[in-house]
Amino acid sequence: MAKARMVEWYNPMQLLRTAKKTAFSTIIGENADPRLVNAPSSYGKFFDYSVLLKRTTVGEFEETTDLRNEIWIDYVADVGDGWNPTYAVAYSLAQKSLSVDDETLPRGEVLIFGGDQVYPTATSEEYENRLTNPYRTAFASVGDPAAEFGPNADLRVEPHVFALPGNHDWYDSLVSFYKIFCTHLFNCRRFANAWVTRQKRSYFALKLPGKWWLIGADLQLSHNLDVRQLQYFESIAAKFGAGDRIILCVPEPFWVKALKYRNMTDFFQKKEETLERLERTLTSTKIHPDDPPKIRLYLAGDLHHYRRFESEDGERTQKITAGGGGAFLHPTHDFDFDAAFAGKEKSENDFTLEKQYPDAATSRGLDWFNLFGFGWRNKTFGIFTAIVYPILALLIHGDARGAFDWTTLFRATIDRLVEEPLSLLLVLLLIGGLIFFTDSNSRFQKWIGGFLHALAHMTAAFILGWLAFFLALKFMGTTAGGYVAYRAAHATWANICWFASVVVVGAVGGYFIGSLLMGIYLFVSLHIFGRHDNEAFSALKIQDFKNFLRLHIDREGGLTIYPFKIERVPRKWIDDGEKCRPATPFEPELIENPIKIS
Repeated sequence: MAKARMVEWYNPMQLLRTAKKTAFSTIIGENADPRLVNAPSSYGKFFDYSVLLKRTTVGEFEETTDLRNEIWIDYVADVGDGWNPTYAVAYSLAQKSLSVDDETLPRGEVLIFGGDQVYPTATSEEYENRLTNPYRTAFASVGDPAAEFGPNADLRVEPHVFALPGNHDWYDSLVSFYKIFCTHLFNCRRFANAWVTRQKRSYFALKLPGKWWLIGADLQLSHNLDVRQLQYFESIAAKFGAGDRIILCVPEPFWVKALKYRNMTDFFQKKEETLERLERTLTSTKIHPDDPPKIRLYLAGDLHHYRRFESEDGERTQKITAGGGGAFLHPTHDFDFDAAFAGKEKSENDFTLEKQYPDAATSRGLDWFNLFGFGWRNKTFGIFTAIVYPILALLIHGDARGAFDWTTLFRATIDRLVEEPLSLLLVLLLIGGLIFFTDSNSRFQKWIGGFLHALAHMTAAFILGWLAFFLALKFMGTTAGGYVAYRAAHATWANICWFASVVVVGAVGGYFIGSLLMGIYLFVSLHIFGRHDNEAFSALKIQDFKNFLRLHIDREGGLTIYPFKIERVPRKWIDDGEKCRPATPFEPELIENPIKIS
């Protein structure tokens, strides 16, 4: 079977396609939000997993009066990238159980996709290749195919699935997302021939045993909660009982970025404020003033690593980022949360970083691969610089008029920029584009970083252009001092030689030097300034260090969180066309001891 490779984020064609999809979906999302079209027909409805379920004659589910004493839930986010990491996680989630120390943890009866189910952009084909196919194959390969629909609803045989859309799911305005997870009239559908789908919208509410609720909110591309969604959750909050506890799932860890950029911009604090109304609604004291519901666990993906914060109020409220379901790894050394709050007295409203995976030292070590390995890992990126460098060299190449020391050459280039508007326009576009590309919420850093990055590329193009000119002199059999006279006698031939030499030298040099400079820029930006975490590690395409969560609500109403890791995903698989097993067996391990919320 076809196995998708990791996304080539720095392929020039991929960059153009992603930019087009992003622009289009942003415009559509702001002006024709599909969440309004697919708004709930009636409020107050939720999926009740606090009781046992049975099937109706049309294949739907209805609640019985038999209470469910406990439940197991799997959580995974940022999944649909390359086959190896996505399938390794799917293969682990599909197992009937996982063993940890002396415990046997059964497969989740409900699977929650936390966002970004597909990369790079949402299409039916990409969902099939990068998500559905790996999960379908994984469930079949563990020897536990789902039973046919029958009168009973055994979630251990045919588990259920709910999904939140992330920004990549939104790139086709949720068209493909709705087809896979939300579209059905009567009979429930199965995702990947295994997990049963029930949701009809891009957000949902699940009632769980032990006075727990799981709330999944759709934040769209712009971190926006639409009015209909807020009204829906208001109607759900009216169903809460005294002392109920909430697991809040969102596609993005707004709490991380609000802390990281708190001294540079209020942009992320404003994003965080958009959820405050939802939090106030879910924890309202109006209905139960003495014992209001509380959010005890926040879950998010978007950042492709594991990071856990715990509250300082003694209640052990958790904020967990677990975006390691299959996409490339994100760094954890991009910001030192401990140093940021060193010496500051914390209040009971603060959260402390307790664990991150991989650790900062490992993350920092991986970062070094960008310094000289960017071009090797992103071979198609050099095509872009191989085109830009010769054009830039041709346009800024001035007339040195027979004197060829580097000072004179630099002056000739400056004269060219002044005399030729197109040359100046290209240079300004290059500078402006790289300033826009620079990842910093400090205006000073953005301008300085972008300008220095552009200056490095312009300097390389300048040197390559003039070196090409000197190479052309050798080919023509003349010298720098005799070039003016030679050009007067052989103008056409001299121009052809110069043009061909600049194109060849600029293209070859641009391919290698342009990639080298981009790698150095990303390394310096992340390693020293903690910026470009997404761009730097998407270039590395690291398949390993995956993670997912298994949650257990026990008979006493306690919640235990088991954070799993796959340190190294298999590269070789035994594939017979229908089943696919790792050539070397692997076992997921715990990132840290289970986290218990009593």
